[in-house]
Order: sequence, then structure tokens, then C-alpha cells
Amino acid sequence: MSQSDPAPSSSSALRTIALILLPLLGIALAVAIALLVRRPTDRADVAVIVTGEEAAAAINTGDVIDATGRATGLVPRLGYRYKVFIDDESEDRTSGIAKIGGLVTFIPGTRRGQTAIIDITRVRERVADGLLVAVLSEVDLPPKAPRTPYAPRPGDVTAHVVAGAEMDVVITEASSKNPDTEGVARIKGLVVFVEGATTIGERVNVRITERRERMAFAEVTGNPPGTGPLPEAEARHERVPRGSYVPPAGDATAHVVAGAEMDVVITEASSRNPDTEGVARIKGLVVFVKGVTTIGERVNVRITERRERVAMAEPTGQPAGHERLPAPTAAPRPPAVPVTADARDAVPHLVPGAVIATTILEPSTRNPDTEGLAKIDGFVIFVKGATTPGQAVNVRITERRRTVAMGEVTTDPATVAPASAPPATAPETP
Repeated sequence: MSQSDPAPSSSSALRTIALILLPLLGIALAVAIALLVRRPTDRADVAVIVTGEEAAAAINTGDVIDATGRATGLVPRLGYRYKVFIDDESEDRTSGIAKIGGLVTFIPGTRRGQTAIIDITRVRERVADGLLVAVLSEVDLPPKAPRTPYAPRPGDVTAHVVAGAEMDVVITEASSKNPDTEGVARIKGLVVFVEGATTIGERVNVRITERRERMAFAEVTGNPPGTGPLPEAEARHERVPRGSYVPPAGDATAHVVAGAEMDVVITEASSRNPDTEGVARIKGLVVFVKGVTTIGERVNVRITERRERVAMAEPTGQPAGHERLPAPTAAPRPPAVPVTADARDAVPHLVPGAVIATTILEPSTRNPDTEGLAKIDGFVIFVKGATTPGQAVNVRITERRRTVAMGEVTTDPATVAPASAPPATAPETP
């Protein structure tokens, strides 16, 4: 054929164009990827470094809400972090106070003039609680206007507890907010926070530094305390608190009344407050002793409240005596009342005055703190002075009814055999 074919020249031109475009496309793709990688993100974390002697690690404030102003509509939310300004202090001087959207927020460990980062740990209707994360800065604020001194009203039994007064007190418990440096005493019901005294039961001489309506603050003077009865104890002897239980005539515990002082022995820890309260017994009456928990310890106490089945007491700070304590059996025994023979009575030996060995099954539902329940052949016995399930006790029956009996714990040996024991039979007469 003399005529040439144009197809090879067209194919060669296409290959040339492709070789030119491919590198250009590669360069464009690379530029696009680089631009996407370098694109700034919408959110960045800001690190604020706290300077000063108390500086810690950097604090991430990216999620910190600024509450140092008075922004309307701002409310503290549980688990959120805020920047606040401490502009006041709590009455007990252990916490700083900030306001988040107008809501008072207590932050322990802070003081007036500090700007701090805090976490909200609790939100209530009128107040919130915060946990200090770090202090950012601090300024000196003008001193607060002095608080108007509290003036006790006429007839107030704590009218002598005023700033500057010195007196003896007994530490009855540790301060809940400053247990390592501060103890709590009570003067006729008034709570007194004592700086520098923490030993429960210790009697110390203190000086009142500040008096408020419901509490007072004091410091240890360093002077030795006295040894006589405390003044408030004498006043308590002169009056019986309104509504106090008055034991009836002939009650073996008639001397256990508010204001009376006596020695007792701690026999067990209180089930409701085992860390701060012990239990003693006076002729079967349960006495809760605040501030003494060592079992077996003998302590001189003052009765603060008497009820029908229990009493409350506090240590006087005076040394306990060494004379023999009245035996629990000193109370007169009720005379035994014979029970009319009845073939249907499975426990005819359970009569007033009888002493029987038994085991406590459970606390009584009506008086679980002072009374246990035992059973003998299905017969229910309410035992005063024993509440621990499984506790083996000797019980003196004080009252017998048709379906139940009442008794009290005694140290006397059992005088009758348990009901489950087989009855003794006389030898047959030939």
C-alpha cells in the first residue's frame, strides 16, 4: 500500500499529554494534603503556669468556667471546674466562701483575697461545696467590719461565756473539721471549739476568744485546771431539765439523774457511735458515755440526761475513785410469785425472782439499743441490758405474763434448769 496509516502518530500524542499531566496532578494532590494537615483545629488547650512558692504543675484551664464576675444565669454544676474569687470566710474559719452566680460556695483550705481553681463536689438548694485545685493569686483585702459581739440574753445559763473569760472545760469529742488541732467541749449545751486540746476526756483551762449565739471559740491558757466540780455541774444539781424522766420511789437507779456524778465501768462500745461513745450499766440501766470507748476503763462521769430505760453521760475530768462499785445485784429482788399449776404451761418455772440461763436471739424491736429478745420453749423473754445476738446471759425474771416475761441481766448463777432440760423424776415406790 502506498498510502500511510495516521493511527500511530495519534497514539503517540496522547501518551505525551499524559506524561505531562500526571506530574502536575501529583503536585496538586500533594499541595492539597499539606493544606489539610496544616489546617488549625477549632479548640486549643491553654496552659496557665502558677508561679510562687506554692506553684504546682501546669493547670489545664481549657474547661475552667470563669466565675470571678457576677454573670447572670451562671450556676454551679456538680463535677465542673470553676475559677472563683474568695471574698469571705465561714464562721468556723475553716473554709473560704465564693459566689458562683450568686450561690454561696464553701471551699475548705482557702481564705479571703485568693483567686482559685475549684471543683464542685456538692450542690444543695442554697449552698454548694467545692474542692480546692490550686491557688492562682492572692491579694490583701481590707479587714472585715468587726462582728457585733454577741450579748447573751437575761437568764441565759451561758451568759458567763464571753470573750476574755477563763474557765475549765472537758474535751468531749474531736472537731470534725480540724480533728488534729481542735477539740470540742460543751458548757451547758453551748458548743465550744478549743484550739490546742484534742484528748477526749481531758480537763483544760481555756480562755474564750470569741462568743457567738450558738457556739464559742477558745484557746488553752496553759494554766493547770482545777480539781473540784465544774461550776456548770453545781448549777445542774439545782434544777431538773424540763421533760427529764423522774424515777419512781423505790427504783434502784433513782440516784441516776441529770447532774449526778458517779464512777462507772465501760463494758462495751456503743453500737451507734463506736468511735466516740462507750456503754456502761448501773444496776441494769444502760448509760451512754460520750468520749470514753475503752472497754474495762473506770471513769468518773456526770449524767447529762436521764430517760426511763437509758441515760446519757459525759466524763467529768476528775480521777475515778478506787472504792468498790455497787454490785449489780444490789437492787432488791422482786419477791417470787407462785404460778398456779397449769398443765398447758410449758415454762412454769419462769416466775418473778427466778434466775435462768439463756441466749439473746436478736435486739428487741421496741427498744433495740437497750433490750434483747430470748426464747425458752417458744416463750418470749424481753431481757433488759443485753442486745447482742448469740450473747449468753443469766437473766432474773422481773415480771411474768401469760405469753411473755420481762427480765434483766444478772451476774447471779442460774437457780433453775433450762426449760429444755428433761424434768427430774422421783424413784418409783415399790
